[in-house]
Amino acid sequence: MLVTLKEVTQDALKNHYAVGAFNIHNLEYAKAVVETSYEMKAPVILQISQGSSDFAGLEELYMIARHYADKYAIPVVVHLDHGKSFLRCIEGLRAGFSSVMFDGSSLPYAENVAITCQVVEAAHQVGVAVEAEIGKVGKSEDGASTEADDMHYTAVDEAVRFVGDTHVDALAVSIGTVHAMAVQAAHLDIALCRKLHEAMPTMPLVMHGASGAVDEDVKQVIQLGITKINIATFLQKKAALAVKAMFEQTPDAIGFRDLAKPQVQAIKDGVRGKIELFGTANRA
Repeated sequence: MLVTLKEVTQDALKNHYAVGAFNIHNLEYAKAVVETSYEMKAPVILQISQGSSDFAGLEELYMIARHYADKYAIPVVVHLDHGKSFLRCIEGLRAGFSSVMFDGSSLPYAENVAITCQVVEAAHQVGVAVEAEIGKVGKSEDGASTEADDMHYTAVDEAVRFVGDTHVDALAVSIGTVHAMAVQAAHLDIALCRKLHEAMPTMPLVMHGASGAVDEDVKQVIQLGITKINIATFLQKKAALAVKAMFEQTPDAIGFRDLAKPQVQAIKDGVRGKIELFGTANRA
């Protein structure tokens, strides 16, 4: 059943667990993520990034995600990830997304606030939740670096001010993760997360770039207000390695289903592990 981001993150905040936000790129990804979540009775967030929607189509991916949201009796959020403009977020609202993110983390504070406010006003009029970002997570260039040139840790006072200025429903913060990490080597700033949560105890916090985060640190920040955890690179790596292993065993395979089946199983295994880590099982 389709729900908003606010619904699942508020429950997660109250009960000290986090909801996995898994990026999907096609039907097979969506099917694998939702079927596994249903098997584990876990709420889930299906994320569609600007890159994936540019490639496969925003409305097309939304329709796939919405199909699986309607098919299974668990809470499913269909979320526009990293909308880079007001127009992109409006396109998400028009398509039917139940949650949108405006990512103004590269903009000056005043501009980030101004556009976020426009998105919030438009989204709230149609009952859709809004996520925004203050600070900047940054991106790993080699898949292993735990630092990035564009990385900027979230300042507590600025985060409090931003929430008051924008009235967002969830806040993405930078506490040590980096986008596109293919190894789990990023240690989180637990003390900073605690300060952010203490300063904004009713605000669901979001962790981007979590594929590279160390599991023990993830467990700690879930107790400190992190209620939505984004996973993309981790599943893509598992899917790619599954196909590689299949070709090593069956080098002449050419059938689409032959290629898809090991990926689907790898994605399911990955999602299952993250649901267990995040404490989301039996929360639906």
